[in-house]
Amino acid sequence: MSRNKPAVAYYITPHGFGHAVRSLEVIHRFLAIEPDYRVIPVSDIPEFLVEENVGRRLPMRRRRLDVGLVQLDSIRFDLDATLSSLERLYSKKSALIEEEIRFLKENGVEAVVCDIPFIPFPAAAECGIPATGIGNFTWDWIYTAYIAKELRWQTIISWIRECYRLCTLFLQLPMHGDCSVCPNIEHVPLIARHSTRDPGDVRRILGIPADRKAILVSFTTLDLSREAQKLIERIEDVLFYFRRPLSLRFSNARCLDKWDLAYVDIVASMDAVLTKPGYGIVSDCLAHGIPMIYTDRGVFPEYEILVREMSRSLAVTYLPSEDLYAGRWEPSIRRIGCQVQSRTVVRTDGAEVCAEFISKQLTKHGCRK
Repeated sequence: MSRNKPAVAYYITPHGFGHAVRSLEVIHRFLAIEPDYRVIPVSDIPEFLVEENVGRRLPMRRRRLDVGLVQLDSIRFDLDATLSSLERLYSKKSALIEEEIRFLKENGVEAVVCDIPFIPFPAAAECGIPATGIGNFTWDWIYTAYIAKELRWQTIISWIRECYRLCTLFLQLPMHGDCSVCPNIEHVPLIARHSTRDPGDVRRILGIPADRKAILVSFTTLDLSREAQKLIERIEDVLFYFRRPLSLRFSNARCLDKWDLAYVDIVASMDAVLTKPGYGIVSDCLAHGIPMIYTDRGVFPEYEILVREMSRSLAVTYLPSEDLYAGRWEPSIRRIGCQVQSRTVVRTDGAEVCAEFISKQLTKHGCRK
């Protein structure tokens, strides 16, 4: 990819794969309508996600400019470690912003997009280039939930809000929290991937017998005792599919890594998905009408919003986290299998809409040469 082409820097939070997947969908659509631009993702997301969702390699810059939440595993997080990491960022804020200013100038960056790191906004403002935010929340809204337990959060939140106020345009996705810190908000549809394969064909490739159900276990880590695994093995009419880095070792579990299948095609072929509510997997299920067995994920303000919205459009059932870890999955699986699916049509062309907005920002701010 020629460095002579003007560039868009796309900053992606490292907090979960959902932000990465939807960002890469937007990048894919943007490059289709703006082939004369380079897109430089700035993140430490895995390379395989980029190739799977964009269809080619991109000139990634390995840089982590926000914290999200420090995870202990797929469900539990460490608030003390999160706050300490944010305080380290805060102590270096001037140097970090100066570094981004140099990066933007040296690489001919004409626009910034963030989902949803906050440090790039003051850097873009200093360079006089538009900075678009995309998301269903901003980090100040998430972190405000923790002030009551630790007042040190207040300084961090005030700083984050100062950064977000420099956002030129915020594209607010459905299932959103309070993003009002951003001064200029446009509502956009859901960003979701769409399967391009027949679900029956995918099930045949995966070897799913006609008399068995298939459930995708969508976590990155899940520490199950041997006793828990034995309970799950007793669910003889169900096969459980997973992708690494998750590792499931019970006899009716199947690793997906040996098949060259896109994740969204797998989701669309399942009888249900077992997961915690995260924006990416909820979007995939909404786009294809796939039932969800969901567990709790600690004090995270987005959780209640996602549960409420997915319950309006999908068959869902709740699996308490203590039952998840204990292997007591069968009651929830039986409940989800008995539910009648009544779908509400959800608009899912948010990637195209966001790409168009980014393109218009380039024209509006006179970026095009």
